[in-house]
Amino acid sequence: MRLELAERLRCPNPHAPTPLVVVSRRKRDRELLEGFAGCPVCRLEARITAGHVQFEGTASAPAFAPTGAAPELERVIALLGLSEPGGAVMLTGRYAALAEPLAMLTEAAVVVMHAETGSASDGVSAVLGALSRVPFTDATFRGAALDDGTPRAIVEDAVRTVAPEGRVLASVALTMPAGLKELARDDHEWVAARVSVDPVVELRRRQ
Repeated sequence: MRLELAERLRCPNPHAPTPLVVVSRRKRDRELLEGFAGCPVCRLEARITAGHVQFEGTASAPAFAPTGAAPELERVIALLGLSEPGGAVMLTGRYAALAEPLAMLTEAAVVVMHAETGSASDGVSAVLGALSRVPFTDATFRGAALDDGTPRAIVEDAVRTVAPEGRVLASVALTMPAGLKELARDDHEWVAARVSVDPVVELRRRQ
């Protein structure tokens, strides 16, 4: 896992948003290969092995089974608005098949939720464990591509992890969650932009 992504890991348990404390045991360039992470609030732990993050104390979740052939790489890059290099992207299901070439072409760090995968390649890592939330802080990702096998809880939580104006590409079988503005739709997918949240300005009565 990219070091900058590891620093944005957040506890997925239902308490106040809390960053995980990450301890590195082995690194290679920008990649964290071995280590562990822990929550200072609830003591949840995660092992980082071969670049992947495995959450302890949670059941082993099945992979989000792909529902069809891998989509066209160039189309996914265009729909997610990844013309500029860098940042991070989250993928599930059949989109996970594009993880390595997408990371190579866009220079983005790619996180795959619940993928059956071996050793992580440069820029690609998996998050494993039966989680009901995406274990990253708000606005971590430039975009996310969600297959229709993605649990509803993950679909809804994914929105907050996408940066304002970032894009979510998803199967039409998934109902669009709040916080998104639809940009386009066809018989197979919809794509939407994360709505910017304006800061709340407190109004005070003049004395």
